[in-house]
Amino acid sequence: MEGLSVARAELARLQRRELELLQEFFDVHKAIEAQKSVIDELIKASAVPCIDRLPNELLARIFLLIKYERKILASVSCRWRAVIMDTPRIWSEIYLSRYVTLPRKLKLHLERSRQAPLSISIHFDQPELEVVFPHAHRIHTLEISGDAAAILDKISCLTFPSLKFLCVNLHSDSTDLLLPLYSRTPALKCLELEGLKGPFSASSLTTSHLGNTTPHSTSRIIPAESLTHLSLVGIIKSWGFRRDSIHFPVLEYLTLQISDPMSFLEALVAPKLEHFEFVKESGRNLICRPFDGPTSKFDNVRLVTFSPSFEGKVGRRALESAQEFCLVFRGVRHATMHMKYFFSLVSPCQKVHHPDDYRPIENWVRLEYLEIRNFDFVQAGTCYYFTNWLARGRSLGVHLKLLSEHTDHPVVLNASNTPSSSLYQKLQECCASVELYRIPVSSQMYLSTSAGSPLLSPPVFDAGLIGPTDLATLAQTCPTQTVDTLLARIKLQGSLTFVIPSTRRRRV
Repeated sequence: MEGLSVARAELARLQRRELELLQEFFDVHKAIEAQKSVIDELIKASAVPCIDRLPNELLARIFLLIKYERKILASVSCRWRAVIMDTPRIWSEIYLSRYVTLPRKLKLHLERSRQAPLSISIHFDQPELEVVFPHAHRIHTLEISGDAAAILDKISCLTFPSLKFLCVNLHSDSTDLLLPLYSRTPALKCLELEGLKGPFSASSLTTSHLGNTTPHSTSRIIPAESLTHLSLVGIIKSWGFRRDSIHFPVLEYLTLQISDPMSFLEALVAPKLEHFEFVKESGRNLICRPFDGPTSKFDNVRLVTFSPSFEGKVGRRALESAQEFCLVFRGVRHATMHMKYFFSLVSPCQKVHHPDDYRPIENWVRLEYLEIRNFDFVQAGTCYYFTNWLARGRSLGVHLKLLSEHTDHPVVLNASNTPSSSLYQKLQECCASVELYRIPVSSQMYLSTSAGSPLLSPPVFDAGLIGPTDLATLAQTCPTQTVDTLLARIKLQGSLTFVIPSTRRRRV
């Protein structure tokens, strides 16, 4: 019996020891967790912020994108101030109106720009303009507005050997005041003329007659021989040009915001023109009429852009002009336009020698990419001609991008029996791909099973519309790598953009 008592006593001792060790284990585990928290806090306190890990070169590029808060940026830290002071390009953009009665400050900023190309904006004739004169050889971009005649007269003694971009707001009935400037800008490539008023004649556009008494060969008001980009803005009711009388041998990009664009196009010869942009002029002076001449001279135009006026308006005549441009530029592959323009291009319109159901967009048989701005799914879904156009061209093969700037409510793309959902399905069936940009959609998600790699659809999710439940549901059906990528992009960007291939989808 004595041996049994001893054994029981030993068991009790071991059990007590077990409890002591178990308690010690929990105490140690708790101490470990507490120590980890202390270490994490110390790391956070001593860690270098991500922005401070960037090299100076990348930091300077970021600062270049922030134009109006650089004084505040310079006060953040000594390093930021040093980067700003040591980056000449930051000081190369000069708006003279900010230096009124501050010539010393202007000189200092010009000194800090060192030998960087200058961008100068002049809004009126001011004494500080003379401070810039010694740096005329560095001016790369020059913008003139306000009293253009007085400003041009003041700089008439200067030569601009590096000037490539010139923008002049004339507000004048004559462009002759620009003539002396062109001979002093040998490197000029891009020209924007605003505030044009007419009428103009072809004789006012020529520099020399080349032995001919009919001055139509070379540009006078516009240096046609060297320009690659030209933008004309103004009310010009009568150009007075003959067909094919204005030659731009190297012009690649043309923007017209004038009252009579067809007259200019009829007079234009630009064999290298690739991009045409039409902007609705602000007034009610737009002249819409058919193009009179051979359209084959614009066969190289691959890109067109139809934009509203500065106020965001698109009038009836602008829509009719866009329809005519479809006949002029038949080789378009890439088109960008406001939604109202697009609706007019897919709507039937009566044209001579065309069937009753003729749609202007059908002239673009080579169209590969279409970008529609200010898109509204509700309006588009109820537009019969849009849906009918999709039904007529079941295999368009077009890459479609839809953009919206003012959408008040999310679009539920996977709901049944709704115009927006039906339209979305038709777009998926007819287009090579569909991309939505800045169009908020519901948090319901789809996955594409094509190419063996799931892609989220709808393509744009505002961060505020994705909840923990959505992500948890997605995680159950997506590979880990896909979910990690999704979370990382939400954290860094706040929204997601995906291009959706035209394939069938399964619901998550």
